[in-house]
Amino acid sequence: MSHDVKSKSRVLHPRIVLGLLACAGIAATGSVRAADQDGWYTQDQATRGHQLFNNYCAQCHRPDLKGAAGPALVGDAFLQKWGNKPLSELFGFEHSKMPATNPGSVPDDSLWSITAYILQKNGLPAGSVALSQPTGASRVLAAK
Repeated sequence: MSHDVKSKSRVLHPRIVLGLLACAGIAATGSVRAADQDGWYTQDQATRGHQLFNNYCAQCHRPDLKGAAGPALVGDAFLQKWGNKPLSELFGFEHSKMPATNPGSVPDDSLWSITAYILQKNGLPAGSVALSQPTGASRVLAAK
């Protein structure tokens, strides 16, 4: 191989590598955006959940979700308790133990809306699909 061909191949090779890395970065960014757009719940569901939370939960957990007779449902304490667990475990707990004065009395669709509101208050994004057993069962909250 001549000296000119070798030097051109060395110049082109890093450019190709950089181009591939740039494409990979764009693809990765696109997939992150797509995941964010999917969200965890719909905005309407969280809005409905806010009203339901005030009706069923705020007496023990306070309107700001920071806890009173019941534990805080926002922040580090909440994420330490429920992080790295399937969302279905949180829902199962809510369904079987809440409200403390009448466990199991809140209909499932209302509980999913309350859960959506709790997720919203913990900074998880809204999307286009409502939170439900099929959409939430296998999702896992990240621990702090």
